Amino acid sequence: MDNGNVASMRISRCLVERERRKHMKSLFTKLSSLLPIQQTKMSVPEMVDQATAYVKELQGRLEQYQGTKVQLERTCEMRKRKRMIRPVLNVRDLGYNLEVNLITGLNLEFALSDFINILQEEGADILSATCHQAGDKAMYTILCQAIYPRIGIETSSVHERLKSLIC
Repeated sequence: MDNGNVASMRISRCLVERERRKHMKSLFTKLSSLLPIQQTKMSVPEMVDQATAYVKELQGRLEQYQGTKVQLERTCEMRKRKRMIRPVLNVRDLGYNLEVNLITGLNLEFALSDFINILQEEGADILSATCHQAGDKAMYTILCQAIYPRIGIETSSVHERLKSLIC
């Protein structure tokens, strides 16, 4: 090999090494800036040790916060459940007529058409159906009469079937 080639290779390696050291210094400066404030200068191994300990501490905090989040979500869900209004069903026999009153929270999902279908299956003809909303409650009133007045409507059967829809 030629002396010129050896010299240029040496210079090239020196330049590459200088760039590597600059890059490493830049990375350690960034690492140092991410660590909690230090009172004194640290050596590189001390900085790496402190960074490792700090990352482990942050992981512990993250796990603790995730546990707290899960616990708070459960607490919030339990509070929502406590606020749920239990449905109140009242079926009144008015001779040939029947009045069905239902008070529920807005969180109860059911189809009013299912109520009407049950009433019709039990021999009722729907005269009117109304719904009123007040705050977080919904109040339904269905007034119906017996299709066959001599037979009438079996109130207890209607009550049980309607209750099975909401409970």
